[in-house]
Order: sequence, then structure tokens, then C-alpha cells
Amino acid sequence: MKVLLEKFESKTPHYPDVYKGLIESLSRKKEASTSDKSDAEQFEKGKAFGTYYECYMYAVMIGIKAKNLLTFNRAEGTKFLSIGEWKPKQITQYIFMSLLALADFPFEDIEDVNEEQANEKANALLHLMEGYAKGGFEILAKKIKDDPSYFENTLNVVGFLKQLENAL
Repeated sequence: MKVLLEKFESKTPHYPDVYKGLIESLSRKKEASTSDKSDAEQFEKGKAFGTYYECYMYAVMIGIKAKNLLTFNRAEGTKFLSIGEWKPKQITQYIFMSLLALADFPFEDIEDVNEEQANEKANALLHLMEGYAKGGFEILAKKIKDDPSYFENTLNVVGFLKQLENAL
């Protein structure tokens, strides 16, 4: 399992280009020239997330909770930060375990995998995650279309997840 987690964390996911504007609207840009990288700045600008990968993790969780898995062609996406660089690690591990539960390979096959098998399974988990992220972004885009200022209140990020739990 450790080898599989390490291979998964070495992967660099893609996000759908069509949602780039959505991600930018919800995330603070981390450019030194335009950002002081503080939480105060993030909240002052009404940004729900400090980084693109935080927004991506949120979209994955929304997609998983809503069981909204969509086909994603990586050629129609942009890669960004590798999974191993995401923080906090607990959320990355939660996503990893959620994907393992949703994957269609037997659990007994993941404990003693060799490097090549771990890489194949990590790629499968990566593609599964990208599909759920796309599904989550679709749900986020619909929410923002229906209520453009909803995520300006950063507390609504948690509230939206709770609404999804109650709706299922």
C-alpha cells in the first residue's frame, strides 16, 4: 500500500481547461508580484481557496460526494502541482482512500504490488480522481451560475458540502 501511495503522490493531475476561469475566481493567485500570500488577503479578496490545488481537492470531494464521475480527456486540460506537494496531507490521504474504495481493483491486490503494478494502479486512481474533479467542477459551475456571489462568503464552502451530504 505504501508503494501505491508514493506512486499516486508522484502523479501530476490535470484540470479541465473549460473550468480555468472558475478556478481562478475561487482561488487566490500565488504570484509574488500580486499576492502577499496571507490568509487575510485571501479572505479580503473573497477567495474561497488559497491555491488552485485546494480548489481542485474540493472539486474532487464534491464529485465523489455527488457520485458525479465524468469522462475527462487529459488533452483538454492543464497540469499543475503534483499530488505529493498538496497540503494538508490528511486531505490528500482522504482522497486517496476514497478513490481506493471507488476503484474496481481488489484490495488484496494492492498490498504487495511491485513498482510497475503500483504505477499502473496509481495511474488508474489519478484518472478516476480527474473524472470526479471534472464532475465536481461541473456542480460548482452550476452553483455559481445559479448564485454568482455564493462562494464570496468563504463559510459557504463548508455549507455547500453539507448541502450535498443532505441531498444524497
